[in-house]
Amino acid sequence: MRPIANLLLYIIEVCFKLAAPLAAVIAMAARGGFFSKLIEGFQSLPEAVRGIIWWVRNIPEVGIIVNDYNTLTAAMFNQKYGSGAVNYVMNYLHEVISYLQRVYQNVSNQPVATLMAAVAVFFIFYLLARLVRFLRQKGQGSWVARLERRTGNRVFKKNNDIPFDRF
Repeated sequence: MRPIANLLLYIIEVCFKLAAPLAAVIAMAARGGFFSKLIEGFQSLPEAVRGIIWWVRNIPEVGIIVNDYNTLTAAMFNQKYGSGAVNYVMNYLHEVISYLQRVYQNVSNQPVATLMAAVAVFFIFYLLARLVRFLRQKGQGSWVARLERRTGNRVFKKNNDIPFDRF
């Protein structure tokens, strides 16, 4: 039962760590004051994940369209894709530009509220991930951290054979 619980806690930890920067990015583009940005950072996560999945799935298609636009003649391109292909790519890219404009407006109009909301949302998710990690590892740290502590104790203990203070 314990390995299954550890696996579940590990998955939750990774999800929180992935959600931290995503929620911060969402909070930076949200409208309103500090609390509105903070709430938006939490509430918009499921929609943002769906949007990212959609973006990732469509990257190859957009790449093919852009490549064909650059290599085919205008007549061949229109015959293959019709007139809507360029609009599709432009709408795809327009979302990125719109997001960057919202972030720029927020940072220029409300720099403190925007940055504080992004930092707060990030650290809330990150601290939740650290809490889950603490629970998963029963407060002992990872095997790498334990190995580092043991090695450090051996290398840097006070009663070494070599007196370093005489140099």
